[in-house]
Amino acid sequence: MKKLVLFASILLLFSNFSQAQDTNRVRQYLNELSSPAMHGRGYAYNGDSIAAEYLRSQLKTIGTYPFGSNDFYQRYDFDVYSMEGPVSALLNEKELTPWTDFSLAPNSESAHNTFTVVTVKPEVVINGALLKQFCDKNYKIMKECLLYVDMTSITDEAVKKELDLFFRSLQLINGKYPFRGFVVGVNDMPVWSFNGARKECEYVLAYIKSDLVKKKKFNLQLSYTNKFVHHNTQNVCAIIPGTQVLDTMVIIGAHYDHLGQMGDAVLFPGCHDNASGVATVLEMARYFKGNPLRYTTLFVLFSGEEAGLMGSMAFVKAKLFDYSKVKLMLNLDLLCGGDEGFTIVNSDADNTKDFFNALVSKNEAEHWVAQVKPRKNANNSDHAPFVMNGMPGVFLYTMGGKTGGYHQPNDTSDNASLSAWPNIFKLLIHGLETLK
Repeated sequence: MKKLVLFASILLLFSNFSQAQDTNRVRQYLNELSSPAMHGRGYAYNGDSIAAEYLRSQLKTIGTYPFGSNDFYQRYDFDVYSMEGPVSALLNEKELTPWTDFSLAPNSESAHNTFTVVTVKPEVVINGALLKQFCDKNYKIMKECLLYVDMTSITDEAVKKELDLFFRSLQLINGKYPFRGFVVGVNDMPVWSFNGARKECEYVLAYIKSDLVKKKKFNLQLSYTNKFVHHNTQNVCAIIPGTQVLDTMVIIGAHYDHLGQMGDAVLFPGCHDNASGVATVLEMARYFKGNPLRYTTLFVLFSGEEAGLMGSMAFVKAKLFDYSKVKLMLNLDLLCGGDEGFTIVNSDADNTKDFFNALVSKNEAEHWVAQVKPRKNANNSDHAPFVMNGMPGVFLYTMGGKTGGYHQPNDTSDNASLSAWPNIFKLLIHGLETLK
């Protein structure tokens, strides 16, 4: 009996050690992918291509096989902004601190100017006729002028949403007005997000802490370079053959790109979004290399997601396989934290609900995670192009727990918890291994 208890204890110890080792390896992936050497895995300084080479080397080491080409890459291109070099701002000749005091939108036109900034009422900006009247009245200064809108003074949420949409779509008014752009007063810097537009913007868009603005008219000196470039990039694709049904596949994917840098001033490490999903895909590749599914498993790490799902759309457009043979596309995005469980997007579709229900049933029996939450489909991540082309696809993201935030410079490995990750991983493996 004592020997049996000792043997059981050794097994438990080995299991805990193995789990710790897996988490340590995932943490190492997070550290590497969110390091400054990756330049935020964005379009500035070709950070996404640096990350792609790292990921290709990891997939080779794991022992997966290349898919779509003999070098693991599916190459494609798109137009996007790339902000490189020094970034500075002076308010009435006082130097401002990047991100603490000000930020520049990813689609903001290059500027090396001292601008006169004039306050304008929010209702003027969202009313084309009133905005034209304002420009006509102040025509003498408009050509070197930025308009200031204090978002912190607006109480009407509908007006806030309309203004936000207006600022994110500035390229739609190219050439319509003579001013040079906008300065937006905020309490905190908004998340840094590419708007997905494939068109160059001809206006400056800067955000500034509203409490720094003391007058209705002031000077703002901006210096930065933001180029609209034709960006060459790649998805990273690997495959592990199935043991029984070689022509039918499960696709496991995650986007490896992130926001990059706001010039040399601000780095966006992108640990939670989405080094965490990428690390999980790598761990799944490692697991299924030793324990292959009955179906062929395809692993795809997408670039271009932050620019508007460019990588997943390019992958689906290439038609590299028979879409009718896809059992499931599992998209992993935002996987740190997870103390409150995770959500499955598109969980109620006829071709995905069995997978969702299998996760729920297993979790009800084992209590591995706090909750497996359903959500209707949304075209908000890389599962979307697959679903739109008739393939069963879901998007998984965690809820609660410690993360570095969303699209912020503090989305670092140090700010990310992996406490829930082992059980999330274990539950997903169960769901994939029991696919009918």
